[in-house]
Amino acid sequence: MNKITNNKAWFLVLPVFFIVAISAIIPLMTVVNYSVQDIFDPQTRFFVGTEWFEQVLGDRRLHDALIRQIVYTMSVLLIEVPLGIAVALTLPRKGWGVSASMVLLALPLLIPWNVVGTIWQIFGRADIGLGGYVINMLGIDYNYSQNPMDAWV
Repeated sequence: MNKITNNKAWFLVLPVFFIVAISAIIPLMTVVNYSVQDIFDPQTRFFVGTEWFEQVLGDRRLHDALIRQIVYTMSVLLIEVPLGIAVALTLPRKGWGVSASMVLLALPLLIPWNVVGTIWQIFGRADIGLGGYVINMLGIDYNYSQNPMDAWV
């Protein structure tokens, strides 16, 4: 049996390709252009090239921040991966508990991540949050916005 190949349908993808090019590639080129120029106002522009990148990549504070980020990421992964495996192994395999546990595990996915972050920030504030208030009532000076160690803990 000889199959006839017809690639005319690929022309239907062209409008989407052009929309993606306009909405993604052109702004990306604009950002790259801005990253190598110092723009004070629309009439005054100075080409700085890779000078800013060299300054940022050579900055000790950036290196320290990257190390902190790697330590934080590894700490979170060391907790999340075994916890996820433990939860998966304890899920019921038969009965009504299968559906109930899947619903309970899926409920947090309904809350957007930015809302979760905002909730935790409010919870940890000493003036209006329950968590920060309780910690301060225990006699521990806690303020995550002023003390970096409080932000880590």
